[in-house]
Amino acid sequence: MKFAHITDCHIGAWRNPKLRDLNLKAFENAILHCIDSTVDFIVISGDFFDTNIPHLGPVKKAVELLQLAKSHGIQTYMIYGSHDFAMTNISMIDILHSTALFIKPTGFEKNGDVLKLQFFTDAKTGAKITGISGRKMGLDAELYEKLDRTGVESEDGFKILLLHKGIREFTTDISLIKDCIPLQYLPTGFDYYGGGHIHKRIEETVGESRVVYPGPLFGTNYEDLELTAKGERRGFYIVDFDKKITSCDFIETNVADIVVRDLQADGLSPAELERKLAQTASSLDVKDKIILIKVTGNLNGKRSEIDFGKITASLYARGALVPILNTNSLTTPEDRGSLEVRGTSKAEIEGSILKEYVRTFKVDPTASTAVKENIAKLCKDEEMALKLLETFKTEKIENETVAIYDDRVAAMAKSVLSLDGD
Repeated sequence: MKFAHITDCHIGAWRNPKLRDLNLKAFENAILHCIDSTVDFIVISGDFFDTNIPHLGPVKKAVELLQLAKSHGIQTYMIYGSHDFAMTNISMIDILHSTALFIKPTGFEKNGDVLKLQFFTDAKTGAKITGISGRKMGLDAELYEKLDRTGVESEDGFKILLLHKGIREFTTDISLIKDCIPLQYLPTGFDYYGGGHIHKRIEETVGESRVVYPGPLFGTNYEDLELTAKGERRGFYIVDFDKKITSCDFIETNVADIVVRDLQADGLSPAELERKLAQTASSLDVKDKIILIKVTGNLNGKRSEIDFGKITASLYARGALVPILNTNSLTTPEDRGSLEVRGTSKAEIEGSILKEYVRTFKVDPTASTAVKENIAKLCKDEEMALKLLETFKTEKIENETVAIYDDRVAAMAKSVLSLDGD
C-alpha cells in the first residue's frame, strides 16, 4: 500500500501569470504521477491555496485535477494551512469540502480545555488519519498544548498525523523558530507525521516514526525560487507501507529551469551598475528559463537613473520565461538616513523597518486612551505588530465591495489585537 504526501501547493500564488501557471503545472505533475504510481490515497498538509478566497481560474483547474485523482479511486485528505484559513469568513477549502471532493480529517471532541483528535480510517488501506489545521498568526499553537495525548497514542493500527506547523528541533531558519512548536508537543506513536508550512524539505526519523516536510511544489516568492536555483529540490513524497513504513521516496516536480546571479553594487554609479547588469544578462543562457538577478549594496547615485525595464525587456527578447530583477537590498544615498534597514528577504526588510519605526515612534497626545493602549501594546510586542502588518496586506477579493472588504480587514485586525466590538 502507498500514499502520496503533498503540501504547500499555494494554488493561485504569483501575480505574474507565467509563474502562476508554472505553480499550477507543478501540482498537475504531482497528481498525474500519483495516478501513474497507483497510490491508494493522497494527503495534503495545508496551504493548498495561497489565500482563503483565491482566483477562480486556478481553482477550476485544481478541482479538475482532484476529481481526476478521485475518478482513479484515489481519495484525498486535506487540512487547512495558514493561507487557507479565514478567521472571519468561509474559506474555499470549506466550499470544496462540502462537495465531498476530499476529506478533511480534522475533527475533534472537546472536553473542557482538552481536545481529543478523531481518526478517519481510509477505506482501502485501513490507515488511520487525523490532523491539526494551520491558523494564521500562530493561533494553532495552543491546540497542541491542549491535546488529549493518551487517546491518540493508544490507538492501534498504521497512523498518520498531518500538521501545518514547524518543529523547533528540525528547523534551522531562525526567522521561523518563533512559529514552531517543540517536538514534545506532538503525540507519540504515529508512524508518519506529515508536515507543511516550512518551505524547505525535511526528513527526520524519531524512533520508528518518520517526520517529513516535503516543502512547496514550486514556491511563492523570490526566496523560494532562489533556493530552487541553488539546489533545493521541489516536489512531494510517495510512502510505501504495510504495518510499518517500508520506503519513503521524494518525487521531484521540476517545471522550469531557474538561473540565479548576485551582483554587488557597492561604490558603482548608476551607469556602471546598468552596464554590469547588461553584461550579466547577456552572458546568461536564458531561453525558456526563469532568470533571477539580485542586486545588493550601496549605489553611488540615484536608483531612478537606471533603466531596469530595458534589462528586463532584453531578457524577454532573448526568450527568458520570466526575468526578475531583485533590488530590495540595493540602497542609495537618498535611502540612507536615520532609518537603519537590514535584511535581504521581504520579511526581513519589513521586520527591520518596523523595529526602527517602533523605536522612534511618538504617540499623538490627543489620541484616545484606547488608541494609546493599543499602540503601546504593539510597540512592546513586535510579533503582534508584524501580524497586524500582515493583516493590512490582505488583498481585496474580486467583486468584493469596499465596505465588505473594510469590515473583513477590521475584523481580522481586532482578532490580532484581541478586541471585541467596535
